[in-house]
Amino acid sequence: MTLPDAGLTDHQRIAAASMWQTLEPETIEAMLSAGEDVRLGAGRYLFRSGDAYRKCIYIHLEGTLEQTSASGDVRTAEPGDVIGLASYLDGDNYRSTAHAVSDCRLLALPGATVQRLEQESGPFFEAINRALASRMRKARQVRETVRGTLARPVRQFMSSGLPTCGNADTVGDAARMLADREIGSLGLVDEAGRLTGMLTPTRLLMALINGEASPTDSVHAIEADNAFSVTPETPLWQVEEIQRRHRVRDVIVVDHDNVPVGLMSETGLIQALAKPPYTLDSELKTAPDVETLVTLRRKIHVAAAAVHAAHRSAGTAVRALTEMHLALQHRLVELVIASMVQDGHGRPPARFAVMVMGSGGRGEMLLRPDQDNGLIIDDRVDDAGLDWFREFSERLNPALDQVGYRLCPGDVMARNPDYRRTLGDWKDKLTNLVENPGRREARLANIMLDFTTLYGDDSLTSRLRAHLNQQLVDDRGKMLFRMMVSDDAKIAQPLSFFNRLVTTSHRGSQVIDIKRTGLRIIVDAMRVFALKESISRCKTLERLASLRRLGVFDPDFAESMRIAFEELQDLLLTHQLDQIERGETPDPLLRMERLSSHDRERLRVSLRATRRMRERLQYTFGVVMN
Repeated sequence: MTLPDAGLTDHQRIAAASMWQTLEPETIEAMLSAGEDVRLGAGRYLFRSGDAYRKCIYIHLEGTLEQTSASGDVRTAEPGDVIGLASYLDGDNYRSTAHAVSDCRLLALPGATVQRLEQESGPFFEAINRALASRMRKARQVRETVRGTLARPVRQFMSSGLPTCGNADTVGDAARMLADREIGSLGLVDEAGRLTGMLTPTRLLMALINGEASPTDSVHAIEADNAFSVTPETPLWQVEEIQRRHRVRDVIVVDHDNVPVGLMSETGLIQALAKPPYTLDSELKTAPDVETLVTLRRKIHVAAAAVHAAHRSAGTAVRALTEMHLALQHRLVELVIASMVQDGHGRPPARFAVMVMGSGGRGEMLLRPDQDNGLIIDDRVDDAGLDWFREFSERLNPALDQVGYRLCPGDVMARNPDYRRTLGDWKDKLTNLVENPGRREARLANIMLDFTTLYGDDSLTSRLRAHLNQQLVDDRGKMLFRMMVSDDAKIAQPLSFFNRLVTTSHRGSQVIDIKRTGLRIIVDAMRVFALKESISRCKTLERLASLRRLGVFDPDFAESMRIAFEELQDLLLTHQLDQIERGETPDPLLRMERLSSHDRERLRVSLRATRRMRERLQYTFGVVMN
């Protein structure tokens, strides 16, 4: 068999392929050294659909090769294209057919080599991840919506962390940042980090066309667009008014020194105002007693099932679930305070905030959450006031247990003095956590550091969050982050070396704990990355979006994690709703015999994506994973 000489080396063919364009020359040489030359005569098949995976990928080098998908689509491979990548990602049989139209030459790269290069080369890792993201996009498209109200402060909805450019950046740098991160605007800042204007793709393009600046000029050579800004406490309705009156899409959120801390986009506003269908909010807010709340608590799953059925979106259903859980707990706090007054203890003697932590703090409560809460008390409280809050907490936690929220096994509850503190004592606790993290404290940090206000003075919670962010700047949280990541390293994922599902036995079924081995890995990873970047939002997908905007994750990696998170969330919620229909107590253990082949594939691909998140954690924090 002879092949025409196209005048290019194999190195050049690979380097020119769109998938591999960012690779370092030494990585391409490593691929060529480890690979085996494969020659395929015209009319021969490289593999057929259903053939066993050969534990390698093929890189097309020369000749005409056609690949036919399971749906019948035919694609002609270009030099440098990867053949059989889906089977490498999934460890499963080939699902397409590869056929040589003319004599072909390919490079067979062992799967073990691919895995090694993923660990050693960041560009190689990202190239493989782009392929995974593309696969997941085709499998599922989801629409995100967020509940909200115009009266609430913008900090509850903004995207944390605004990408900015300054004196050291050129027009070309700004253009690349906008393109690479797929964002619509950049903040322009002075030497002190203060906001001076905004740059958009349109503004950069017009400056180049008009000869106002060249790609190598400083961004300050361009007359930037006006930047409309608000503070984090600005109500959402004012942001809407600014966007409508000035016809702008993005409003920048700045602190008291005019330093950008976030962004409220037009899309974000639309999402914030979107409402799910009927829930129990009105009944929960007006419940006259604890017994009524007990009854309503038993109806929450019915309302959640209605939302899920209407939208077929786990994200919408989980948000509705969380809103109902928090509305119930908020009303219970009011009833406990009323009981304190009725029993002669009087009203709260000082400003305070009841915090909800863990899944409640992230807005990701499902059907059977337990209690994770704490109490922040104003520093000016006296001893008698502290006694009032002790009594209040001793009543609150048992009342929550009575209505269906189990007592926290780790005792992360307001009745525990360690989680009932003045603001100053809370600040000291978090400072000590950052400076002297122990293994137990690091484990609890994965619950405690996702906190938000359930009831009371939200400014206390906001000040505590600001203090935490301040303690973590300049890489001072490095040891805490390593210990938080190490805690997750003990979790063995239910995937074999070749990405087949690995189950355990439980009461006659083969099961997978989807919460511990799937969702938790993404949630915990987003928490560590977000804390490292001083992102104040707690919801997992909002953290992910902020990290993408800041350039921590590229768009493909972020997209694959978003889809994986929502797929796992949907599988878990559907499973728990089915358990309730069967009269079972909801748990996170997926029964394999109850999953369709489609759902098993969703589970496997999503767990494959979470494995990549663990690998990313390992690269970033230097912790060896299971």
